[in-house]
Amino acid sequence: MINATRKLTLFLAALLTATAAMAQTTYQSVGIIGSATAKGWLESTPMTLTDSNNKHQWSITLSLTQNEVKFRADNAWIVNWGSTAFPAGVGTRDGSNVVVATSGMYTVQFNDITGAYQFTKQTTTATQAAAELTLLKLTVAPNPARTVVRVAYELPAAATATITVQNLLGQTVRQLAPIRQGAGSQEQPVSLQGLAPGIYLVQLHTGTHVQTARLLVE
Repeated sequence: MINATRKLTLFLAALLTATAAMAQTTYQSVGIIGSATAKGWLESTPMTLTDSNNKHQWSITLSLTQNEVKFRADNAWIVNWGSTAFPAGVGTRDGSNVVVATSGMYTVQFNDITGAYQFTKQTTTATQAAAELTLLKLTVAPNPARTVVRVAYELPAAATATITVQNLLGQTVRQLAPIRQGAGSQEQPVSLQGLAPGIYLVQLHTGTHVQTARLLVE
């Protein structure tokens, strides 16, 4: 009886240790995948850490259709989470697909320790979104580009413009110094030297407005 009790104690201790270790696993990346995303079930759309001091809380803002998604680590199916709850719930390992109830732009929060997630639909109307796109008239040329890209835009009023280039992981790989400019057509060159071929996002920040354009680097 003593031996049996001792074995059970050792088993429970080992189980708790393994569980704790698994819960604290730090992943290189966590993404969202599924038929509701632009990439479908072929590839995860990477999320970004909301706090550099917290390696387990992830976030992303993206367009989703009325379909299904899951969360997964390191762009592989070895570790994935899902649940039947929407717009908020707790995902479990190898759980069910999350069914997105309505199409729209969502900000998605996910914690890879607790499995807790939240889908928050953006309230910007189609008219407001269209107005935002035409306000700054951001363009990048040439596109595709190799060495230098010209970023052109229009400011409705004098503003401080900041141009950044991000990769698809949300990491800033280029940033021009903020510059105060008057209203009207403006243009700034951005060097692409040292950037690996691929898709990047060029963002223009004016303090009150932000617009993004997709750029292909060859």
